[in-house]
Amino acid sequence: MKIRKLQLVGGSSYAISLPKEWISKHNLKQGDEVVLREFDEFIVVQPQTVEKEVKVVVRDIPSFEKRFLRRFLGSIYSLGVDRIVLEKGGIDRHITDISEISHHFIGMEVLDCTSNSVVLQIFTIPDFDIVTILKRMLQILSGLMGEMERSLPLESPNVKEILERIQRYEEDFDRLYLLAVRIVNRGMKKIAVSNWDELRFLLGSRIIAKFYEEIADTLLIFSRYIWDYSLDVRREVQKFFFDLQEALEKSFKAFTQSEMSVIEDYISFVGELSQKIQQSISSNPEGMIVKELLLQTCRMLESIGEIEFNKTVREMLKQE
Repeated sequence: MKIRKLQLVGGSSYAISLPKEWISKHNLKQGDEVVLREFDEFIVVQPQTVEKEVKVVVRDIPSFEKRFLRRFLGSIYSLGVDRIVLEKGGIDRHITDISEISHHFIGMEVLDCTSNSVVLQIFTIPDFDIVTILKRMLQILSGLMGEMERSLPLESPNVKEILERIQRYEEDFDRLYLLAVRIVNRGMKKIAVSNWDELRFLLGSRIIAKFYEEIADTLLIFSRYIWDYSLDVRREVQKFFFDLQEALEKSFKAFTQSEMSVIEDYISFVGELSQKIQQSISSNPEGMIVKELLLQTCRMLESIGEIEFNKTVREMLKQE
């Protein structure tokens, strides 16, 4: 992390200096244009460059079975390509399935279809960055937890409707996770070998996104089991969701601010929450399975804290 002072220019505008090494890395000079993108409290500065489209041509697809196609296209999508061309005789007979599957990936659309080929274009323009995606993933997780928090104390919950809403959260989350992987992979292709800091940041972001996905999956499993328990058990575990939501918010704050005091507060908070859940298991074994799922969620949050702690230490040492 680098600190810059604002300078008043012309009485109405403000300016900051950009690192010389960043200017050299992108071969910029005075008068060149850069792109500013605003994301809530963040401003991302990018060089004005025209990237060459990355196209992948797949001939003779092994299978048109829907589950295989979704995994196959998802794998190619996550690599960061811009255009996917599928070639095989009679492929137009499968266009309905391919079109339906494409909607599972943010920005993917069927651009062309003939009897021998289908062209898929990914329109995820560089307005997306990994921090914005992680923030949106956090919002979906908070929404999922809020759904559980509101439903757990109900005496006669409509379990079917609750599970359907949670499933929609899960589907949105999966789409964002694949987009996060895609953004990281595209970013890594642009990094110079010597730029270890940016590489570590992208890899750390990818791991945090994966932990967020694992937490979402764990909560989905929780939502399927919890309704088999009594109202007393549901109310007992409900109180942990308040703290889990706060822990998630602290995790993102720690990631974006990179301040040791914020990191330490987050790690301590999650540690105390883990102890509360463990004490609940010891004092009342009823509902142990669902409580263990929440404890597993805390362990993943603790792992996120370790990544953020190491990131902050690296940035501290770099400033020395």
